[in-house]
Amino acid sequence: MKKIYSLLLLVVFGLTTQAQVVISQVYGGGGNTGAQYKNDFIEIFNRGAAPQNLNGWSVQYASATGGSWTVGALPNIDLQPGQYLLIQGQGGANGADLPASDATIAINLSGTNGKVVLANTTTRMNDIYTTPPGSLNPVGPEIVDKVGFGTANGNETASMVALSNTTAGFRLNNGCTDTDNNAADFIAAAPSPRNTATALSVCSSAPSILITSPANGTTFSPETTNVNVVLSISNFNVANGTGDGHIHYTINGGATVMKYDTTPIAVPTTPGSYTVFVQLVDNSHNPIVPAQNATVTFTVAAYTPVANLAALRADVIANGIGKYYQIASNPVVTYTRTANNQKYVQDATAAILIHDPNPAVITTPMVIGDAISGLKGKSENFNGTLELLPTTNATVASSGNTVTPQIVTAATISANIEAYESELVQINNATFTTADGSITFASGQNYNLNDGTDIVFRTLFSEADYIGEIIPQGAANRVVLVSDFNGTAQVVSRSINDVTLGTTSFNNISGLNVYPNPANDFLHITTAINGVKTIAVYDVMGKEVLNTTTANETINVSSLNAGIYMVKITEEGKTATRKLVIK
Repeated sequence: MKKIYSLLLLVVFGLTTQAQVVISQVYGGGGNTGAQYKNDFIEIFNRGAAPQNLNGWSVQYASATGGSWTVGALPNIDLQPGQYLLIQGQGGANGADLPASDATIAINLSGTNGKVVLANTTTRMNDIYTTPPGSLNPVGPEIVDKVGFGTANGNETASMVALSNTTAGFRLNNGCTDTDNNAADFIAAAPSPRNTATALSVCSSAPSILITSPANGTTFSPETTNVNVVLSISNFNVANGTGDGHIHYTINGGATVMKYDTTPIAVPTTPGSYTVFVQLVDNSHNPIVPAQNATVTFTVAAYTPVANLAALRADVIANGIGKYYQIASNPVVTYTRTANNQKYVQDATAAILIHDPNPAVITTPMVIGDAISGLKGKSENFNGTLELLPTTNATVASSGNTVTPQIVTAATISANIEAYESELVQINNATFTTADGSITFASGQNYNLNDGTDIVFRTLFSEADYIGEIIPQGAANRVVLVSDFNGTAQVVSRSINDVTLGTTSFNNISGLNVYPNPANDFLHITTAINGVKTIAVYDVMGKEVLNTTTANETINVSSLNAGIYMVKITEEGKTATRKLVIK
């Protein structure tokens, strides 16, 4: 005989040990770059069977590990069973407007990690609990509900996952689930603020089963070999013969598997599509009535093999962003950055920016001139620039490779930005139009570069050695990497050597004379005062190959290979550069 469960909406025996009014949603990314909404918000919900007056209540916020709480008083209203209340916090310029809020408070939530309490008082938590650990994770009769997210040290049992500008923390079952464990009761999903005008969602005492992870339609990396399907079960004791029943599940319509606990279902995977179906059954293996089941569909992506970077770019243009690629060519590193472990790489056909934020996926050390083997990753777009997010480590196929910058004009770059994006190129006879002999380069600024056509020179690299140096005057050949900022071409140099190629305009030292040039074994450097000088020599790739501090007028350059170099001389805080040819 099937076990029948009635929907007894007024029976709330299962709710009496938890709060009647709870925090049902938290969003701290309001107004940030990429934010879904302009303002932060906290949403509370009455999951009980009786109205609750909120007069004298508050929501309070503290940083993830902080003990100082900011208070936002709640309005004097009766929150009905199944009713939400939307509390608007501080915000910024990005994102959509929130629905009409029921309260506005001066609280600025973190977009990633923090903690929120719902209290039956407007007294700050750190005025009630004046010292740790109470001020960090308050527990007492004033606390109606508490939610920690990310790395917060204040929570119920454990904090839920970290949030972002595009995700909010959601209490399961539309706010009805409350097991006093934030990690189990909340998921991260796209924010969906609800207010007192939202249709009531009265909690039921009937059994239910939900799949909380992965989200339906999720696409996983081709490197994924196992996906955990996480379940949330309410009002139903899952056990082997001693509880209300157990769980049946299938994967891709295969054989039914009996499950006697609520731990995640581990699904072994290879590239392909997967559908997992779960349902609650009684101890006789019959579906309960009314039926309670859930389904999730997800995909493990396959790599798209491409011959080279141009083929990758063509596929993105044809089929859109977000696919995974396996590149057959061995692109050469033209620049590396500590920031987000970025690498600009280029093969004979095109270039791309590798974006590899911590923890880095590519752990093999790489420098300029290394050719990469086994490059795989996912395509993404950041402000118009195509990036490759690596999915597995890559190796160095060979070292010491040279990428000769293609000579192009600013007009050609602007007219064909996709063709040149992230490439190392050279713009000849180009002038910084604002250079006056005193203005210096500052990080994160735009400067106009002109070879007959204007193009933006953007100082993207705060680590570059020309930051703080005087902008060179006069026309010269400039080696640059090409960037795309939402359809507008920008260029940036890797080093002072790139900026000053073919010029002596970085000249701030009186009486400077560098000779002979070309040189063989020794280089003489004299100035008006002949003081102590720091001399750095860079090769054409921007790599420092010699550095010395001396009061002598002569330095030994016999260790340098034949080629073109840039010499940077610093004397008493003043700097000058010279191009040097070694025979």
